[in-house]
Amino acid sequence: MRRTTIWSARALGALVSALALGVALLPAAPATAASVTFRAATLNIYYGLSQADFAQDLNLIASKADLVGLNEVGNRKTYLENWAADNGWWLYAPGGTNQAGEALIAKKSMFDVLDKGSIFVCDTNGPGEVPPARYNNWVKYRHKASGRNVTHINAHAVASIETAGQPQDLPRTRCAEAQFQGLKDLAVNKQAEGQVIVSGDLNVDFSADRSFGYAKFPWQVFEANELPNLRSTYNLYGEKGTGTHGNRHIDYVYFWKRLPEYQLMWMTGYDIVGGTNSDHNGVVATFSVQS
Repeated sequence: MRRTTIWSARALGALVSALALGVALLPAAPATAASVTFRAATLNIYYGLSQADFAQDLNLIASKADLVGLNEVGNRKTYLENWAADNGWWLYAPGGTNQAGEALIAKKSMFDVLDKGSIFVCDTNGPGEVPPARYNNWVKYRHKASGRNVTHINAHAVASIETAGQPQDLPRTRCAEAQFQGLKDLAVNKQAEGQVIVSGDLNVDFSADRSFGYAKFPWQVFEANELPNLRSTYNLYGEKGTGTHGNRHIDYVYFWKRLPEYQLMWMTGYDIVGGTNSDHNGVVATFSVQS
């Protein structure tokens, strides 16, 4: 009886040791993996501002973020080129005024540029007519601290396309619908290459869009479906302040949210940046990326 007891204790000890070794060999859970942070922003800087007011808005948003998508800045391309060179930022502002309007900037100290491109979407009322042609611009970066690829996509949809979330039956609305689907398709394509962020002035109010639920507007195209999919600051953390353009939340930062076991980058919060000279406020989202 005594020998049986001793053998059982030894067997139990061996079993515990084996289990401990097995646990030690398992991969660490994502939540415990080391991560680093960066900030991504969007700001539509009204094209009609004075040079001094434009520069003030640009420096304001650049002081609060590491990646920025800009709108309506095509007529300041030369200024942006000089500013980026003098301040240690990458700039992607391709083509003429309309195409360059959706510029992307990133800190050289934090990111390397791997690839970039611009996709023509539509020319709403014909060449040279108002509103002008629309483009979806993108840059793929390598985030130095984590080694992860991050593609930033930036766009500006045409205005006056919805009332309380309901679409207007106009050529410009159909242009915007094509642009939203193009953004989603581009995000799907780029998510296979790494992490994805989408930004821009989409001219559709978040709350009204979610309430009405038009099938071809951002809520349904980007966010209403199951994961994996795009998710905005407002979806994850609610609307802050009175809006980004008057009382409407029409300026967005999204990221590609995957199933938890595949998620390597998380949006951890955001702020609205007021005090601009532009008719828009900025949006700055904070991201944590696994290194």
